[in-house]
Amino acid sequence: MASITSLGIGSGLDIAGLVSQIVAAERAPTQTRLDRREAEALGKLSALGSIKGAVSGFQSSLTSLQELDTFQGRSVSSGNEEIFSASADASSTIGRYAIEVQSLATANKLRSDPFADALTAVGTGTLTIASASGEAFSVDIESPANTLDDIAAAINAADGNTEVLATIVNSVDGAHLILSSASKGADSAITVTAAGGDGGLDSLVYDPGNVITNLTEVTAAADGVLFIDGLEVRADDNVVTDAIEGVTINLLDAEPGTTYDLTIDYDVNAAREQLSSFVASYNSLLGALADQTSFDAETLQASPLFGESALRDLRGGIRSAVGGFLDTDSDLYSSLAEIGITTELDGTLSIDGGTLDNALAENFDEVGRLFAGENGFATQLDDLVAQYLEPTGRLETRTDVLELLVEDITEQRVALDERMLAVEERLRAQFTALDSLVGQLNNTSSFLGQQLTNLPGFTFNPGQ
Repeated sequence: MASITSLGIGSGLDIAGLVSQIVAAERAPTQTRLDRREAEALGKLSALGSIKGAVSGFQSSLTSLQELDTFQGRSVSSGNEEIFSASADASSTIGRYAIEVQSLATANKLRSDPFADALTAVGTGTLTIASASGEAFSVDIESPANTLDDIAAAINAADGNTEVLATIVNSVDGAHLILSSASKGADSAITVTAAGGDGGLDSLVYDPGNVITNLTEVTAAADGVLFIDGLEVRADDNVVTDAIEGVTINLLDAEPGTTYDLTIDYDVNAAREQLSSFVASYNSLLGALADQTSFDAETLQASPLFGESALRDLRGGIRSAVGGFLDTDSDLYSSLAEIGITTELDGTLSIDGGTLDNALAENFDEVGRLFAGENGFATQLDDLVAQYLEPTGRLETRTDVLELLVEDITEQRVALDERMLAVEERLRAQFTALDSLVGQLNNTSSFLGQQLTNLPGFTFNPGQ
């Protein structure tokens, strides 16, 4: 429990104020030194965080450049996007093809004659349904679960049914059972046979091979047909993947007799965007390094990380790499300048659009080999900056040192508080003793004065 202490009663001095001022005066030099060191350390930590973010961003821009696929993308254009679209991977060959879509692949669909309604009993027995694209399966229909609704539900729930969907459509003339194949193409043709029971299921039989077609064919099972440079191609779907190596053609509509161009080219725009991102990230990193390591000769003000050797080495290393020649996997290029990425006087990179466009147009794969692969520019730059970001890297090590310094300063603050508390207690004890002594002396003085005034013929005037 805190106690209330009244000081200065004997002496009349402001002992509490004196103690506070003395403690504050003794604390000030150390407090100022700790504040300054902490501010410097925190400033450097913040600046290092900015640098690490910039280095990490630069490293991220190198990731895709290390993969040759980045420079092997293909741009694909269709002469009529309403008739077909297409995509291509790196294995495709640059070229142009004449495409005619004669017909689309369709899925087989069958329809029954009308029944009074979906709850009409049809018959009993076993239905066997098959399509070339799926295994045949059987459905046993027994009374009373033999209505049109029951039959549709039984078909959909049948074991082994992966291809046929049964639905009911209620029209003005009654309820129809609809059987649809889940697959397209000629192999999607559905056959339905019936056996046993009361014979009522015969109305659902569709077996063209045996000339029994009690169901109506709404949509025939048909392959998609297209011509590529006059050569006929058939597909069991409207996505054609094996006609041209590395190219996928999506058939959207048919227009027999009319051809449209399919053009496959290098994806120059994607490669240019990746290289522009690399240059922007590199310049951003140089800007961050300049901001945090600069020194203003006029104001004599230094940035937080001025003089840091790790950052000086980082800047020198990456500038040397991007501005020099490297042994890469390219047979044609060994420097960025050769493809139009050059170094300005301030160290930043710039792109000569004409030179880069020519390089991409004439030697697209070689530009990729300059950057990608085990010996590519991107890989070598990534190895360089990784030395600074890894847990034992120079930036992380410097960060750890500064964090330990901040922790040490915090501990010194605690020690300072404890020492100042001891000083305050000592000063209070000393001033309390002094106050008590002064009080005793004052009491003695008063007593002696009283005694002297009582002596015969003596006049005591303390003011003289």
